[in-house]
Amino acid sequence: MSTAKRVVYVEGNVDGTIGGSYFSLLFLASGLDRSRFEPLVVFAADNSLRPRFEERGVRTMVRPPPSPVVLRAPLLSLLAKALNFLIGAVIEPLQLAALLRRERIDLVHLNNSITRNHSWMIAARLAGVPCITHERGINPRFKERDRRLAKGLRAVVCISSAVRENFLKLGLGHLRLFTIHNGLDPDEMRVTRPPEDIRRELGVSPSARLIGIVGNIKPWKGQEVVIRAAAQLREEFPELVCLLIGDTSPDDAAYRVKINNMVDELGLHDHVIVTGFRTDVANYVNALEIQIHASVLPEPFGRVLLEAMSLGKPLVASNDGAVPEIVVHGETGFLFEPGNFEALAERLRVLLRDPALAAAFGRKGRERLEAQFSIKHNVQETERLYQQLLAN
Repeated sequence: MSTAKRVVYVEGNVDGTIGGSYFSLLFLASGLDRSRFEPLVVFAADNSLRPRFEERGVRTMVRPPPSPVVLRAPLLSLLAKALNFLIGAVIEPLQLAALLRRERIDLVHLNNSITRNHSWMIAARLAGVPCITHERGINPRFKERDRRLAKGLRAVVCISSAVRENFLKLGLGHLRLFTIHNGLDPDEMRVTRPPEDIRRELGVSPSARLIGIVGNIKPWKGQEVVIRAAAQLREEFPELVCLLIGDTSPDDAAYRVKINNMVDELGLHDHVIVTGFRTDVANYVNALEIQIHASVLPEPFGRVLLEAMSLGKPLVASNDGAVPEIVVHGETGFLFEPGNFEALAERLRVLLRDPALAAAFGRKGRERLEAQFSIKHNVQETERLYQQLLAN
């Protein structure tokens, strides 16, 4: 009989849009020492990355949260609120607790935030199973419900010092906070097509100067800033082409329309390409001269930075949140004031004029990734935390 501890991971994203939390979970769950830990991943919605978990021997299941009760009549709104509370705080947790017992789970690891997966937190307490959560965001505030339920967590894993500092700033320093940076195995960024193929696919000339940003199309990710910077550069670099590589969730459809309109208004049809979702992101990053990070709000981590570093790409990134923990200004890339498209354009201009400097930044970035942000280190630190919790 196996003596491995059974860990259930819960990804609470309900729209199925693939983001950094999914990949972080994939690398962690598949990298565990299976002689000590046996993973089960529960998704709130099916998604395109799920088969990759299964391919790596990680069992998965999809368990959608219950749909909220909606009663539109004004006099019935209080009844709907009461029913939703009953479902979320009692009925759903009881069902989830039964699942935990049936699967003989030893530890519940929530993959999102103290603001999410509340029914699972309650279920873990009902089942007598220790529960921890990742915190992958820098939230401006936490609701009272978040704060109360977080008290029952055995640990909150912060993906950066910036995330941890935010907890302290908001008066949650009493929680058991552990900082474990996200990690990446450089071999995960497999290049399977030469840059020439990508250029032909996109209809870009062999002489084009390719730069780009990777990430879901969202207002806070700053694609608007990148487009305005590209407009500043096109006169000096008429062959400049900027790729926006990423998916758009239904909630962000209006922002995608805004991006398209901005490209029209600035006359950038030949200089900006929105690729949409790509399963082979490594091939597109590999085709770039420079990768941009342009978040206008504090970035909790920035997995795309590691992906660029793994392929030796120089970075120009927003100087906020966890980014300065990853990008060393003047050594592995340049930092710029968030939202300042003119500053972004100037940093890009320096690297476009000096390919040798860009290449040196890329080499240093790869070295930093291997020394500081390997997935091996991430998994080992997480397993050490598990052992500590399960021994108590």
